[in-house]
Amino acid sequence: MTNDNSKYATRDFWNCRAASFPRYEAGDDNYEARMLRLARENGVDFCGKTVLDVGSGSGMYTIRLAQEAASVTAVDISDEMLRILMQDAAAQGLDNIRPVVSDWQNFADDQRYQIVFASMTPALTDDAAREKLHACALEQVVFIGFTERKPSDVMADLYVRYAVSPPQFADAPPMRAWLQARRIAHTALPVDGQWIVPHSREHLLKACAANLLARGAQPDMAHLAAHVEAFRNADGQYIERTSYSLEMLIWHIC
Repeated sequence: MTNDNSKYATRDFWNCRAASFPRYEAGDDNYEARMLRLARENGVDFCGKTVLDVGSGSGMYTIRLAQEAASVTAVDISDEMLRILMQDAAAQGLDNIRPVVSDWQNFADDQRYQIVFASMTPALTDDAAREKLHACALEQVVFIGFTERKPSDVMADLYVRYAVSPPQFADAPPMRAWLQARRIAHTALPVDGQWIVPHSREHLLKACAANLLARGAQPDMAHLAAHVEAFRNADGQYIERTSYSLEMLIWHIC
């Protein structure tokens, strides 16, 4: 992980983000449920399978996968993200998740998994990382990445004020190009939409500060406190909206 996204590949950054990061949310009509339904509709069956979740984060997908799979290994660079994941897994009565604290480059496991799953992780930034992802799978790989990502409405003006470039995670096109170069048959499924995420004031302030610090800026907390008030709704929640264009790539291991 050596490109501009390397700032987003540190344990400290993701541990800092963990407190304000979205967590598992039950229900059949939220974003994660819809994405897994799309995978199933295109030939992916998680039931009874061994699954590797690469860059699992707080477990928004991991817990859903574990509700179907025989077992899920969740690898993430952040021990705090994995702590939250296991806390939420316990609340769901799940005992088939194995957390592994590691970056992807140094993840070492002799086991191969029937399905390898990776969603919007900055770990897969070069061909060696993509090759490793492919090599870990026995049957199928499901990859979800950005084709374009716009800054959230909360962060857009902050990036301008602090004169820093917003993060760019267009990781789906290089993954698709890698598959094409390897002549690996795959299904490409575009997904466009908008995330609408409610936060507490404290969580939103922490998220704004962490994003700015990761870009080398020193946030003025008084200014941030005034800035986020524009996103407070009548119920006292702070609403963040982020538009996205994604691509789900699914391929079989021959």
